[in-house]
Amino acid sequence: MKKLLYPSVVFLVLIIATSSCKKKKDDIDCTATPCDTTYVQNTPWPKWVFQHWVWEDEGTTASARALVDDYLAHNIPVDAIVIDSPWETGYNTFEWDNTLYPNAKAMIDYFHSKNIKVLLWITGVVNVNCQPLYDEAKANGYFMKSNAGDANPKVVNWWKGSGSLIDFHNPAAVTWWKGLMDKALDMGVDGWKCDGADFYAFPQVYSPGKGGMVTRLEHSHSYYQLFHDYTRQKRGISTAIMSRPIDNYNLGDFGGDLAAFSPKEIGWSCWVGDQDATFGGLKAALNNMYWSSDYPYLVHGSDIGGYREDNTSPPQMRTKELFIRWAQVGAFSGLMENGGGGEHRPWMFDAQTETIYRKLVLLREKFLVGYLLGQSVPAFAANKSLMQFVNKTNYTYTLGTDIFVAPVLDASGNVTVNFPAGDKWVYLYDKSQVFDGGSSTTKTFSLDEFPVYLKQGTHIANVMVP
Repeated sequence: MKKLLYPSVVFLVLIIATSSCKKKKDDIDCTATPCDTTYVQNTPWPKWVFQHWVWEDEGTTASARALVDDYLAHNIPVDAIVIDSPWETGYNTFEWDNTLYPNAKAMIDYFHSKNIKVLLWITGVVNVNCQPLYDEAKANGYFMKSNAGDANPKVVNWWKGSGSLIDFHNPAAVTWWKGLMDKALDMGVDGWKCDGADFYAFPQVYSPGKGGMVTRLEHSHSYYQLFHDYTRQKRGISTAIMSRPIDNYNLGDFGGDLAAFSPKEIGWSCWVGDQDATFGGLKAALNNMYWSSDYPYLVHGSDIGGYREDNTSPPQMRTKELFIRWAQVGAFSGLMENGGGGEHRPWMFDAQTETIYRKLVLLREKFLVGYLLGQSVPAFAANKSLMQFVNKTNYTYTLGTDIFVAPVLDASGNVTVNFPAGDKWVYLYDKSQVFDGGSSTTKTFSLDEFPVYLKQGTHIANVMVP
């Protein structure tokens, strides 16, 4: 296991540090203004991991700028954008495709001028047809092999073609790979969306650099840790990687090391994916979030509305009802990110969807970012996730210690809420409604309401309004 980046002594200092933008305990004024630039980071994770992220499945310079500009024109704050694949000349060449993304540096600078962070999609595979890059890595022994005696690298058939896994246990391969990463980092990139091709190392592969077999989990950890560590070395602690927490690929109801990816010690902006654009997809996301909390990963979320929309014939398009219910879960998750295949822009559904989505983002920016920052430090120190699931059947959970959420799992809006024992819970959308811990209530929630309850007497219950 790789040594943690933050030793216990350093972390204790971080716990007792007080952010310069805070005036007193529980003060959340420093997040009242979206894209606030006065915040001083005193945690291993930057504030923006808790803010609003957007992305599109396939794009260009023009479409990426238009995506952000359209959100801002609709008065919906954006704090990070993910440039997904394909942005390169070939997968994981780190060379911009200038036909899709002409003058990429100017695009990055444009987003930075609006205080928007930029992440790039990546994996740890180089495809056979990415020449001469593949042959260079092969000649130098930078790829994993199936077995010690193999003359050639292990070739995996993944969803982007056929390629080989980089041996991140080989110091020479790591140095070479860092040189490739520099092409983007020197442009000012703030992080990476590290996708899960590392699963193709299952169950184990041979590392020429280590001189022995490594498990799939060991390979995964070396991949994510490198992107995290080197990006911070080059660009500072305000960077982050987007990584997989638990993903059981809907093959069963399980978590643990078999389905784990990123080291949980750097699991500060994890996403579970990729789900269908259906209520079944929402449940699949919540199942992986349940197991991610159990592991535990500190911060995780899912693609609002689901990633896929072509899982049936004819294609199953995401509905307005699904999108809103997923957005509500997203707003009350550790990570709020919206993007994927097909339509994800809220104003393209209708005016009501746009209004609901805007309110959710503004609510998160004004109240939840500060709350999550405050809750994350003791949670991480206690080896706990920000999301603690109460019931695995209906996926009810607490977000931090003072917010209780009951996801809406179908289009009816009908939910029976069973409150955790021991406290009184105030309904966010009507604070005159107070429920005893251990009691139950059943209600059909309109689209502009959501089963969110605040622990009575807490700061968040006193100040938070929808």
